[in-house]
Amino acid sequence: MKRILSGALVLSAWLPAALPAQTGGPVRSTGAIFRSEVDGLVRQLRDTARTADLPALGGDSVAATAKILTAMGHCHRRYHISDGPVVRPSLQFLIRHRAADGSFGAVDATAWVVEALRVIDPDGYRDEVREAEAWLAAKGQTRPVFAPMVTALLERVRSDQFPEHFGRDAAIQAKGWIQGGAAPLPREQAADVLVQLVACQAANRALDQAQDPAPGAAVWSPAQQKAFDWLLAQQKSGVFAVRGQADAGLTGFGLLALQTKPKAARSADEQKVVETGLRWLLAQQRDDGTFSEHLPNYVTSVVVAALARWDDPAVKPALLKAQRAILGFQNAEAGGYQRSDRDYGSIGYGGAQRGDLSNLHFALEALRATELPADHEAFAKALVFLQRTQNLKSVNDFTGKVPDPEREGVILDATSGDDGGAAYYPGNSAAGYLVQPDGKSVPRSYGTMTYALLKAYTLSGLKADDPRIQAAVRWIQQNWTLDANPGSDPALGEKARFQGLYYYYMVLAQALDLVGVEQIKAPTADGKGTTTVAWRQALRSKLEAEQDAAGSWVNDQNGRWMESVPLLCTCYAMVALELCR
Repeated sequence: MKRILSGALVLSAWLPAALPAQTGGPVRSTGAIFRSEVDGLVRQLRDTARTADLPALGGDSVAATAKILTAMGHCHRRYHISDGPVVRPSLQFLIRHRAADGSFGAVDATAWVVEALRVIDPDGYRDEVREAEAWLAAKGQTRPVFAPMVTALLERVRSDQFPEHFGRDAAIQAKGWIQGGAAPLPREQAADVLVQLVACQAANRALDQAQDPAPGAAVWSPAQQKAFDWLLAQQKSGVFAVRGQADAGLTGFGLLALQTKPKAARSADEQKVVETGLRWLLAQQRDDGTFSEHLPNYVTSVVVAALARWDDPAVKPALLKAQRAILGFQNAEAGGYQRSDRDYGSIGYGGAQRGDLSNLHFALEALRATELPADHEAFAKALVFLQRTQNLKSVNDFTGKVPDPEREGVILDATSGDDGGAAYYPGNSAAGYLVQPDGKSVPRSYGTMTYALLKAYTLSGLKADDPRIQAAVRWIQQNWTLDANPGSDPALGEKARFQGLYYYYMVLAQALDLVGVEQIKAPTADGKGTTTVAWRQALRSKLEAEQDAAGSWVNDQNGRWMESVPLLCTCYAMVALELCR
């Protein structure tokens, strides 16, 4: 899934390419610097606002109030809407100053309000933020305003100069106001000082993270670098090709995989390749928002995943255009579908093709990456289809005749099973079928689609304690393996167990990471008990063991679904490894 949310402060994006080594001389302070100054200034701003009955922490200034709230949201206290009266009056003050066109006054003030609303209450003011951003874009302002301050500080870091030095003057000013007690407080100046101190805190956190990654932080291993080098050798000017022809889909996957290497760790030449390729992708967007006439939904969803990681201002309009295209692919009322139709809520490869769970999970991920609101009707409609792919009788209402995809002229009388796993689309499974005594066929649940279901359910808003999620997790625990794509009918032969194996690894990692599962309680080899598996470490070990000497991966046991192509399998493996923290 997308790893960066627009407007969020992603520390890895701030880190300098090479941090200065500390070998003697000044030693950088770690942790939250300027705590007392930030705490004291926030307290002073609040106390004086209440005493003077001011409408907001910034007095009657929209810009100052927004800066103060932004700083509070990013400081060591992480203020949030849940802090109630500490932030609520100031938020209400900002909203009262919202103009009919979505702005909050001048460009600078509006940009800071967007930052404040995002960090203090990211869910509560989604519409206001979206309209303000559209207004800013029309004015040529598309970049955030707080993150560049942090970046600028990091660029100044030297072996004897650190954020604690850069904020020294601001700290002196803050102490003076704090010690001044009830003296008049210059609120706009105080807002700038507070923002500067918190930017220093954020820069220092970024340096802490680079120096000592927190538990669970991404690890860039020698195996990943080897794969990165191999993948880099396959591209030309950032573009990947199929049979000599530049291909948007494979370029999207290739650039997504290359971007799993933290930006701060990439060399200038590596970054140039990535950005050149991303610019090429942007240029491929068609008038309808897609990036290819062939398999438009699949290709567009993959390209969105690659572009969403890039911080170039040109990306956002392209993502919104792609969002509209993907929404147009959903099989819903606009296309003549009714809820009773098997494919209602689904998304397929694009055009008139029937929907399937594989395309749908890619599409839902892309929609979330383009910041489609979580309460958008597209997710509720998707849930209707998702339930019909799950072998869970309590939610799956599908039963009916479907063509057998493998045998021409054969019609299956399909119904749902009840093991909690998932199939490709209602009534259809690439893993075979279980024929009931009454002649009805249950599509077999299998690994890739069960993980795709878990991922899609989570993207659509279901929580980990939802019975549908829990049923899918139970199937995963009961069928846990990294040696094959589980669930295939033994009658299909040994080779069938390995179809889609590297796709399986990728979607396994994405789903378990997204839903928050860290350990799998799997059956022991003798089937008499259970064992606990730390899946991230297990998957990393498996992939590193399967990597070839050149640095790539290929499915040499079953090349179905293009897994005979090392480029695709290597992209799948790299996306999975990024999540094996």
